[in-house]
Amino acid sequence: MSSSEIITTQIEAYNKRDLKGNIELFSENFQIIQFPDKSVLVDGKDACEKMYKDLFDNSPNLKAEVINRINYGNKIILHEVIYGRYGKNEGLEQLIMFEIVENKIERIYKF
Repeated sequence: MSSSEIITTQIEAYNKRDLKGNIELFSENFQIIQFPDKSVLVDGKDACEKMYKDLFDNSPNLKAEVINRINYGNKIILHEVIYGRYGKNEGLEQLIMFEIVENKIERIYKF
């Protein structure tokens, strides 16, 4: 799969709250890094799975809506709005960049 296809598949699994389909797209060394301070929010695939399991279990109306997307080699930048996160009605707008390494999501950078 191309980097773009991996992210499309991830968004689809996320919107279905499909933990297995989602987590298989992530590398063992996965990290979520927060900008601008570069703090590591999630470190490792196991921590990633725990985070998504909690999110999916507690967000029955979860949905990501992509506003804009930039594909640049192995990096995909999304401007998106997340609805239903932990039961919240208002959307959470965010900018994130996915980095794909060896056909797995290696890092997510949150801005």
